[in-house]
Amino acid sequence: MSTTRYFMNQEAEAAWRKLTASAEYALCLESLKGKDRRPAMWAGTLEDWIGGAVMHGLAELEPFEKMTSKQRQEASKKMVVHCEALRELLIPFYDEKSGLDWPFQPDLDLAALNSAINYQAAHPDDFEALDEDEREDSFNRIRFAIYHGIKMDLGLVFDAIHNGALRLAELESEVKKPNDPNVRRLRFIRRVTSKFMREFGTPHRALVLALTSVFFSTEDLDEAAISKLAPVSKRA
Repeated sequence: MSTTRYFMNQEAEAAWRKLTASAEYALCLESLKGKDRRPAMWAGTLEDWIGGAVMHGLAELEPFEKMTSKQRQEASKKMVVHCEALRELLIPFYDEKSGLDWPFQPDLDLAALNSAINYQAAHPDDFEALDEDEREDSFNRIRFAIYHGIKMDLGLVFDAIHNGALRLAELESEVKKPNDPNVRRLRFIRRVTSKFMREFGTPHRALVLALTSVFFSTEDLDEAAISKLAPVSKRA
């Protein structure tokens, strides 16, 4: 029985098709059939679980993962310093009743207008069923909500940037050497191994190796190498 699947982009769909057409996928299904899985309220099919684990492993590197730990910490410090410096410089131009005022107000108004236009272009379905008057009214409400946010509540944006910058310094990544030529393969191996551990309580090295071979060269890998690249703690 087939189900309709939705993909974020064409690359994800191509990866899914490549996976499900492979002998390694069939091997994985056969090997895991009947195995005890972690109890879950919304447990999907085994096919869905394997697909989800693989897609998680293939996901593009997040911006912070392309940085070393030292680079993240340095960027974090700079962001906090510059954020607070800019906040301090803007205080004289801010009024509790009118928000960030002249000489910034005209450009904030224009920014809100352009942002509302961008929103309308990105979410056409929100306006499709509306008549002309309703469409204009909806657009204006969005525009002035944005205007209020950037004029009156810019401090909330500074808070978010400040807190996000602090969090950046604390982030951990499966990737320790982002410039390594095999960084995406390594991340795939570690993420899929982690998924197996959480779902089945065992790393299933052979299956991780098989799934890795669908998308990456594995001539230099065996189960022992997989074990070294994605170690599992004894406690786990």
